[in-house]
Amino acid sequence: MSDMKREGTAFIVVHAQNFILDEKGLNAAWGVWKHAKETRMIENTKKAIEKAREARVPIIYIKLDIRPQVLQDIGFWKQVKEIDFTKITPSEGEFQLGIVKELAPQPEDYIVTNYNTMDGFHNTDLEQILKALKCDNLIFTGVATNLCLETTVRSAFNRGYNTIVLSDCVATINEELQKFPINIIFPMLGEVTTAEKLEITS
Repeated sequence: MSDMKREGTAFIVVHAQNFILDEKGLNAAWGVWKHAKETRMIENTKKAIEKAREARVPIIYIKLDIRPQVLQDIGFWKQVKEIDFTKITPSEGEFQLGIVKELAPQPEDYIVTNYNTMDGFHNTDLEQILKALKCDNLIFTGVATNLCLETTVRSAFNRGYNTIVLSDCVATINEELQKFPINIIFPMLGEVTTAEKLEITS
């Protein structure tokens, strides 16, 4: 299903933020920015966004933010809690949480912030926005493929949305971790295609 109808479709960008996709990001040590560079994930996503804009498909950016005072000391979040947020200046914090410049949102785009969760739907107004826009078909891009992106795609599937993941517009720590969700998980939750093959029709 590389052909999507414009009506009823939304384009979603998950956590394409500097803290994970910039070599100066707080989480640069994970290496997601390197994998994104190797696969041209940002360039491919930019092209896909341009297609969506030309087709007048609404674009929704999901941004992760952290409330360290109430962050649970479990699993993945343990690594995050090791960051000394008191030493981060407001300007540095703005950079870290900002969307990478190549994919910068436009005034007409929607920005949804999720706190202390990998799921873009959990305790956010994402579903409220989608219902208002009458969008049932969701095109997904972003990071990290096997963490926040996969969690959000699963959540969309569980809510009855038609999901399509652009495999060349997602990135994670390395290619090994990229392959399993792309080849096994996402095909069970919807469709997988590429930015080049994606066609949005009126």
